[in-house]
Amino acid sequence: MRYFLLFLILNLSLMAKEIEFSSDQPWLDKDGSIINVPLRRIDVSKKQAGKIADKAKSDWTVAAWNFPAWNPGGKHWPELANGKPLRLPLLYDSQDPEVRYNGISYYRLSDPRVMDWQIKWMRDAGINLVMFDWYPSESKVKFDNSPRHRHINDSIEVGFLRKDQTGGAPVKTNPYAKKIDFVCMWTNHGHAWIPEGTMEYACENFLNQPNYYKVDGKPLIIIHAPALLREEHGGEGDSDVKMENLKKWIKKQRAIALTYGHEIFLSLGDILPQYSKGFRDIGFDGSFNYVTHARPDLEKRYPIVYKQKIKVKGKEQIRTRRGEVWEADYKTQLMPSMIDHWNKMYKVWGDGFVPTVTTREDFRHWGPQGHMLYYHGGTPKLYGESLKLARESVEKNNGRKFITVGIWNEFYEDAYLEPDVKYGYEYLKQIEKNFPETSAK
Repeated sequence: MRYFLLFLILNLSLMAKEIEFSSDQPWLDKDGSIINVPLRRIDVSKKQAGKIADKAKSDWTVAAWNFPAWNPGGKHWPELANGKPLRLPLLYDSQDPEVRYNGISYYRLSDPRVMDWQIKWMRDAGINLVMFDWYPSESKVKFDNSPRHRHINDSIEVGFLRKDQTGGAPVKTNPYAKKIDFVCMWTNHGHAWIPEGTMEYACENFLNQPNYYKVDGKPLIIIHAPALLREEHGGEGDSDVKMENLKKWIKKQRAIALTYGHEIFLSLGDILPQYSKGFRDIGFDGSFNYVTHARPDLEKRYPIVYKQKIKVKGKEQIRTRRGEVWEADYKTQLMPSMIDHWNKMYKVWGDGFVPTVTTREDFRHWGPQGHMLYYHGGTPKLYGESLKLARESVEKNNGRKFITVGIWNEFYEDAYLEPDVKYGYEYLKQIEKNFPETSAK
């Protein structure tokens, strides 16, 4: 199957100036077209995943982030279908009209049949830990399992844990208990908060599972955004006061977990080296990165302006927004940046740090943001070389045998490992090649 789109080709000589693009003239790839490889998609209503291999015995943990937003009720499938239709996952459900957008059939990640396929692919490639984004609460005051993000949390509780519904009674185990470990990262951005009751819910519904991941025998708790956490629980005052208040909050969370019999290993989901020491000193045990970024001195940054047609009180208007693109070539700029970043993080966190390998990033089709990542030139082969570098970095820094191989399914940001019609299974083959001891094959 082949798809063709007409793209606006930009003059690179104008990069230093603002570049105009609009909803009528999208700014995408420079070559003007993308041709997908002819892979046959898999209809989950007609074909089952089959047997999923048990976890392989290995001292390596090979993890993948999972952005589980791909269900009806959210904006993500419609945005993908209209903004990036060529990022087309192999899986789809021909019998579900609620996941058909712009004439394209997608799937529900809360569907056990879909989850089976994805866990099978992970295990075959050697991924033995899936780290879900979990959005705790829409309320800042009391835990409510975030109605705003229910379509995301459904993937974890209904699709993975097999509850009847999100927020339902805790279950003792799940179908993947012997197949793959999991963690729920407390995702505290996008109108999601961590109020009173969050730790209790996590202990009763996630940490109680036999395959919830542990570090040195301690359940791993990851909190995504440290700066937002400080603002939420740091109270009033200057930075020092807020950090001291956050330290007290951390001690309270540890005490709550202990009432359930859990001494937790508390990590940050994303932070830079220069901000790490302060959070380490108030009680965090380790850190990850959701995406490993290019170094500012290696990437190119340039402004853009986006013109969008909107209706205000029934009248059409043009809204103009500005932002900045952060561009880097994968081989010459991003790969050396990742090595440098990992070394700096190890100096602060020691074996509490877990390196993340970036696959690709492309935010350019969104309206402007403070920074829009555009990491181009990535290929499965270069990704495999990056996995090798990450493994060498772990060994060089006497790190824990734990690596994050990227994001499974951030389709809209072009950051995904999940098989699709463009890359097929090529990225997963690189994981299997570099971590054969964790592969199910």
